[in-house]
Amino acid sequence: MGGLEVPEEGDEPVAKEPPKRPEPVVVSDLAGAFAALEQGNPEGAAAFLAGALRQKPGDERVRLALAHAHLATGATDLAAAALDLKAGQPSPARLRLLARLLAAKGDQAGAIALLQKAANDPSELPARGELLSLLVAAGQEKDPRAVALREQLYDAYDAGKAKTVEELTAVARAALARGSTGAFHDANMVLGEAEKLPLETASLEPAFALRDRALLLRGVMFREKYAATEAIETYEQILRRDAWHAEALAGVAAAHLEELRLAAASETAQRALQVNPRQPEALGVLAKVALVEGRRDEATARAQGDMLAASPGHPDALAVLAGAALARDDQAAYARLRDQAVAGNPLAFYLALADLLVSMHMYEQTGTVLDEAARRAPDNAYVQSAMGLNLLRLGKETEGRAALKAAWKRDRFNERTRNTLDLYDQRIDPLYTDVSDGDLSLRLLKEDQEYVSGDMLAIIARARQSLDKRYALRPTPLRIEVFADPSDFSVRTIGVPSLGAVGVCFGRLITALGPYAGTHNFHQVVWHELAHVYAVQLSKGRVPRWFTEGLSEWESELADPSWARESAELLAVARRKGTLRRLSELELAFLRAGSAQAMEVAYTTAAYAVRYLGETYGLPRLIAMLKGYGEGGTTEALMERHLGKPLAVVEKEFETWLFGQIDAKIKGWEPAKSRGDKPDERDKLLTEAFAHAQKKDMTSAARVLQQLIQGRGDGFVPRMTLAEVLMQGPSWKQAAEHYEKARGFRPESVEPIIRLAELARRDGDVAREKALLREGLAIDGMSYDPAARLVMLAAVTADAPNRDYALDRAAAIAPLHPLTLGGQALRAAATGDKARARSLSDRALKNMNEGPLAKGPVDTLVVLALAADAAGDATRAKILAARAGAEPKLPAPAKQAMERVRTAK
Repeated sequence: MGGLEVPEEGDEPVAKEPPKRPEPVVVSDLAGAFAALEQGNPEGAAAFLAGALRQKPGDERVRLALAHAHLATGATDLAAAALDLKAGQPSPARLRLLARLLAAKGDQAGAIALLQKAANDPSELPARGELLSLLVAAGQEKDPRAVALREQLYDAYDAGKAKTVEELTAVARAALARGSTGAFHDANMVLGEAEKLPLETASLEPAFALRDRALLLRGVMFREKYAATEAIETYEQILRRDAWHAEALAGVAAAHLEELRLAAASETAQRALQVNPRQPEALGVLAKVALVEGRRDEATARAQGDMLAASPGHPDALAVLAGAALARDDQAAYARLRDQAVAGNPLAFYLALADLLVSMHMYEQTGTVLDEAARRAPDNAYVQSAMGLNLLRLGKETEGRAALKAAWKRDRFNERTRNTLDLYDQRIDPLYTDVSDGDLSLRLLKEDQEYVSGDMLAIIARARQSLDKRYALRPTPLRIEVFADPSDFSVRTIGVPSLGAVGVCFGRLITALGPYAGTHNFHQVVWHELAHVYAVQLSKGRVPRWFTEGLSEWESELADPSWARESAELLAVARRKGTLRRLSELELAFLRAGSAQAMEVAYTTAAYAVRYLGETYGLPRLIAMLKGYGEGGTTEALMERHLGKPLAVVEKEFETWLFGQIDAKIKGWEPAKSRGDKPDERDKLLTEAFAHAQKKDMTSAARVLQQLIQGRGDGFVPRMTLAEVLMQGPSWKQAAEHYEKARGFRPESVEPIIRLAELARRDGDVAREKALLREGLAIDGMSYDPAARLVMLAAVTADAPNRDYALDRAAAIAPLHPLTLGGQALRAAATGDKARARSLSDRALKNMNEGPLAKGPVDTLVVLALAADAAGDATRAKILAARAGAEPKLPAPAKQAMERVRTAK
């Protein structure tokens, strides 16, 4: 009764209003002020502490607490006034806090001078740690001052002199400054010790602030190792005490961004800015998100107007501006920004920019940036790791692996470095091989490569020939790496085993998950990813994602209409719920998809959009737009220039066309869940019918459904449900009428066609079943079972055209399935290649009863019996034929074929 269940739609999460920060609360005493500062009410704390300091200007604890309160809300001028060095004798803690403030404002020299003054005290380890961090950030880690500071801090730790949270944090800074293999381990260990210490109630600064500082440093460390989960868990230790701690929220936002969770990153950054509108990391996250999402003007405004105003020379701000310059192909602007960054914190700038460019799929430009970084810091593990991964994206495997090995020698805690090196050493080198065909290099699993490589090479050659002609371009050389294991594919592609895709294009390198588990149509994946190659080359990597994904979908559909990713049903649901993105918002549909269904809606909308543009304006104009993207043009400007209309007009005309397409393909009444509306009387009838069916009362279910259909409730779901109900009883042949009616309501749906084929099977009408399966395959290019069934039926009826059609589809989805191999053996035998037929037949039987592809086995047994017979293995053919022939529901032609094989002399 599975067909009677209403399918869950996997609703796209509805965007929620960001949480509002509670209003500040008035504080009435000193203890309350310190508690307010600790628990997320810095404004209330500041108001009371300002008065308290006026009464007791010599109270250093109050002074430092007031500065913390002002810093928490971004009131840096007020914080600086509270930290005025002329007010009494400044403590080392005041000097350090003021130095941090100066550094945040871009005054590195002033910060270094203050810390140097504080560090003159032999017991002042915290100032030494912060001074060392500033020197390292400025690229001066080999400066004698930095080396001496590092050794002093290590000596203090070894001598047992580092006992407080601040002192242990300073030692952790020294470990990180060392940059060697054990640096992360040592720093993490020391910070772990710091976190276990009891709060220092006697410290001048609030005790919780000291621990927060250690946790914030640890969070940054985890993010640098691509351990986003651990980073967020670290920040949450602060947020459990103060849910509105701006720095911790900004850290969480940055961790989300590093995992490309753009919606979560933006929302969390906005929360941080509710507390501190000038929080630089939160501003940086929003600027980066804007740039990645294609909103260059907004990104530039945030970087220039917000970030640099609050923190001149901030490396993230300069990286955003440099990324925007490279996106518009403004090399002169990039050079100016790079030179400005080099004078401050060059490595942070280069690494932030490289991450941005990777997120923007500008891999060639990423390589140029990292080459510059490597010239400045040839031994830096982060640079070497980033450079190695990018070289692999560009297909430069020897150089990429060498860079990763160099990074690993200095940093054995970078997850992506370790995963990628392990992948090569433990999986690729021993298990994979390369097959060359002219300017194509194809990597695939050694085992069984003789059974899959021919088909792979053929579809790649066919796609390239077609696309070369359409785009007047021959991207060469080309490398395609096909993996059998999803984890291997994911690590090779992004460095961690969490990618949900089946193919990725980096330019002239494609990585893909092969057709080893029967989960997808590999031919469609190849055509789709190869189309990206042309778009990337013509646009120099600057094409927006919606455009290149839509173009690849259109090219795939032109190659084989059954590959079309144009589900009108999916878009109809999104349209009713108000979640369907407009043309001007399509980039966000990809980058902010909150679920698998939302991503599918993005692909489907883009597929319709580019088909519309291609059919309306022609491929040459789309190619002109691609070239325009390569010159730094925006979608708005390029549509105006090449389509002759502003984006707003194109968008409106596309929507009119799209809604017409949807309305033509989705007809009839829809249940409330699909409508996105409140249930009405018709919904109540449908629910009643389901209730009867669940109680096995099919007569009552059918009666209620007929009532629904006759009373303005005719549509796909009622007709399919009524057909399923009838299939359970003696009037099952009457189901055909309702499946046919259902087809009229949703002509794209393959489900009623397959159910009609099952009806034909039940009725023993092999010719009709074959015709219906062929119809279904023309609509749905992704399902193996209908293709496999048609292979069997065609084989037993000597129907070579249908056999070959279905076999090509089966080979695209599951080439190593026993039935597919058996069909290939039949085809080989038909051409006179008995040796090939025997090899395929032997391989088909190798794992007949193992693995996820060993389905059936009746249809499979039939095909294998015929294959063994055709290959000249009469003994095995008879055994298989006897097993298959014992199945009582075998179609008559199959029974006859098996009997012929079994009784053959």
